[in-house]
Amino acid sequence: MKFIPAYIIAYSNSDFTNPHEVVLSDEPKDCREVFTHAGAKYWGLETCRHKATQLDPENKKIYYQHNAHNWVKFGFQERAELSSVQVSTKWFTGNQARAISVILIDELTNIETEVLTRVSLEPDQEHSFSFPATTATECHIKIFYEGGISRINFFGETAEKPLPKRKNLLEEATVSHVSNVHYGNPTMAVKGNRKEMHMVGWESARTGFGEQALFHLAQPSQLQEVVVDTYLHRFNSPLTCHVFGVLLPDGEDLEDYISTIPKWSIQFEDGQKIVPDNFQDYMLQQSYLQEKTKQNTQFEIALFTPSNSTWKAVLPYETLHPDRFHRFTELEQSGPFSHLLYLHYPNGGIHGLKVF
Repeated sequence: MKFIPAYIIAYSNSDFTNPHEVVLSDEPKDCREVFTHAGAKYWGLETCRHKATQLDPENKKIYYQHNAHNWVKFGFQERAELSSVQVSTKWFTGNQARAISVILIDELTNIETEVLTRVSLEPDQEHSFSFPATTATECHIKIFYEGGISRINFFGETAEKPLPKRKNLLEEATVSHVSNVHYGNPTMAVKGNRKEMHMVGWESARTGFGEQALFHLAQPSQLQEVVVDTYLHRFNSPLTCHVFGVLLPDGEDLEDYISTIPKWSIQFEDGQKIVPDNFQDYMLQQSYLQEKTKQNTQFEIALFTPSNSTWKAVLPYETLHPDRFHRFTELEQSGPFSHLLYLHYPNGGIHGLKVF
């Protein structure tokens, strides 16, 4: 058996630690006598407390939910036949997770298999669990109820049929019409592959109200998947992302199409709709307060596409979460496209941006 490298796709909570340390093969570090603003420092994943306990203040009651759990979802660097997992609670002497369940998922067959069910974890110990060889590309671990795990490593063999190799179309694209490059830039996001243990990529200033970047693909392409990775952007990730594409006929000037790209608009409760020429200035100057409407302090923000626009929605609206590997495979339009417009709202940072 060999070590199968993994990465974290998403997790429910790890307020006290950097959870991405949990997949490393390194020996969990001794952090005794090291402190952060959150208290004693620990290596790995540690959730907040009281997941299983719920309060009903109105009726002054306390409820306990036996099946409550935190969770973490892993992706594997290769499709593998997994047969064991090693789980360490080293250095977690009284705040370790009490039990875990392990569900393996295979993307190619859509088969999910629960290989371990609520196996117990002891404090400050190394645990090894074996199970029948199971093909997987992802793993979902339930953590009962909360607590710390310093390392989770998977072992097995490379699957006979691997995942198809794909190239990020943005790697050979050129970039223009970037709205904000306060910290980093879109090209850094295209190159983002989680090689660092700190935030890096494209992060805009807080004064942004809708950021954008236009990618000129090396050749017209049909799309299958878009990835937006907010890796380690835990408190400053954008709230939504949006992707539009256009296919320019040979010889056409791109600037003729820029005027019809989707733009941010606002709509008040009385139905009045405004499409500012410069949405950022409009918001920063609080120009909405000057509009002739009775309710002008709360309004809807949406993308407006002009009727004469040839830009097609690939992802018209998707929610982004902090520190998560987002995969979007259900595309409204797939092309072919020669240019892609990526937007996120309102501002913040992304580590990785990929289009396959």
